Amino acid sequence: MRIERCKGVYEPEDDSYLLMGIEEIRGSLLEIGCGTGIVGLSYAERGLNVTAIDLSEKAVKCTKKNALDNGVKVNVVRTNLFEGIKGRFDYCIFNPPYLPADPPDDGAWTGGRRGNEIIISFLRAFKQFADVAFYIESSLSPVPREMFGELKLEEVRKITYDFENLKLIRVS
Repeated sequence: MRIERCKGVYEPEDDSYLLMGIEEIRGSLLEIGCGTGIVGLSYAERGLNVTAIDLSEKAVKCTKKNALDNGVKVNVVRTNLFEGIKGRFDYCIFNPPYLPADPPDDGAWTGGRRGNEIIISFLRAFKQFADVAFYIESSLSPVPREMFGELKLEEVRKITYDFENLKLIRVS
């Protein structure tokens, strides 16, 4: 698959690749924060029914172009988190902005003052749309587990750097 990087759109990085190749994911998939589309397109190539969303109009256009260039069918929607999303999906994935910044300077990178505010909003709402979700969590902005006692959060994979750990979290 050939992915064009688009100006002003979050480029595929290690966190993007953590979300790819999860064998468990089958059926229908909602991807939040699609960026260039690399993650959702990889699942669509496997035959999944993928809906990819992003708040950024540039990201939506980039994902549509990459889908077209690769001959992959994906439903791409511009929206914020779950706003306007209807129906249920088998799985939901999210590569959120997770770096702390006050005030947030770039919605593609920063997730609020503590860095985890957008992830917390996601965790509060995803069960309306899917039973299982996967998301990326940074050691710089961990989610307080005690806020979500009713959810099961499991680390699936991890990448370790000198300054940060990135974890793929499965939540059900």
